[in-house]
Amino acid sequence: MKKAAAWLLAGCMLLGLSACSVKENQVFVQKVADLAQMGGIAPTDRFSGLVVSESVTEIQRDKDKVVDTLYVREGDDVTQGQELFSYDTDQLQLTLEKQKLELEQLASSIENYGIQIAQLEKDRERAGSGDKLKYTLQIQTNQIDLKEAELKLKTKQSEVQKSEHLLANALVTSPVDGRVTSISEDETDEYGKPKAYITIQQSGSYRVKGTLNEMQRGSIMEGTRLRMESRLDPTQYWMGTVTLVDYENPTQGNNNGYYISSGSDEMSSSSRYPFYVELDSSDGLLLGQHLYLSVASEEEVSLEGVTLGSAFICFDEEGNSYVWAESSQGKLEKRTVELGEYDMAQDVYEILSGLAETDYVAFPDEELCVEGAPTSRQTQKGGSGQ
Repeated sequence: MKKAAAWLLAGCMLLGLSACSVKENQVFVQKVADLAQMGGIAPTDRFSGLVVSESVTEIQRDKDKVVDTLYVREGDDVTQGQELFSYDTDQLQLTLEKQKLELEQLASSIENYGIQIAQLEKDRERAGSGDKLKYTLQIQTNQIDLKEAELKLKTKQSEVQKSEHLLANALVTSPVDGRVTSISEDETDEYGKPKAYITIQQSGSYRVKGTLNEMQRGSIMEGTRLRMESRLDPTQYWMGTVTLVDYENPTQGNNNGYYISSGSDEMSSSSRYPFYVELDSSDGLLLGQHLYLSVASEEEVSLEGVTLGSAFICFDEEGNSYVWAESSQGKLEKRTVELGEYDMAQDVYEILSGLAETDYVAFPDEELCVEGAPTSRQTQKGGSGQ
């Protein structure tokens, strides 16, 4: 990972050393407080975000029916019960009348089959032994036709009930309060997935949506802390955490206003991946508001107390965490530490116990870091640690 490489550079290359460098068999150690001040390497890209609702309601359209009147437009705010669109009732009425006529015909056929079967059974009783088989075959044929007609009758009854329901509900209303974000006449999207006719972002709890293109994959991850500034007032900002990077549902096309690149637009036609930010607080935000997004600075990270880069932390077979620390005798020791929260933006862990800012730790190396190894706070060039 880039952040692990960053800590490797911070722990070794920036000080002119390789990991766990040795001077006269001494393992180099660094002060925890100094490592914390180095911070991590975070993406410098600036993104554009849009305040959306956590809840989205999709209104489907019956593909077999014709929309007569559309009462809303994209961007309209709607309330629960407000009219959205209506179906063509003339067509619905004609369909219903046709279905009822077919239903009557099927009922009449069933009645006739019953009469015919009863008459054939009487005729068979009076017929001679040579003719009974003929009547039996006719009765069986009518019985099969009767069963088919009964099945068709049940299907047609369901169709009539559906048409009556549609006719009674030809006017479609909004089930929620919110904003109409899209109206689509297409039944499927560019990937062949079913597409809603009307999409409504529900009023209430908000989150922020941004997008990544192929070049930014990995620069924003679940758990990344972001700062979101107002476009009108840079002093007004909100903090939040990325909860989802949706690589399963990419979109194709131009930037759509979701990314501000510091370079060229060569990726403008690449796939784009939405990500969502859970807000610490949504006070003052409006649905549909545009924001500038950036990775939170070290001062804005919520971790408190002692912190240490993840590259310095090891785990044993039981999953217990430890570091290679300098003991009071100037020897290397494997010290158990208790981890708190993890800040992905800075790639650091909060250390709850086992380590203080005044302690010294070594960058782990399987060959050089052993219990009892002598430690050194000096670089190969003769500099001293703080």
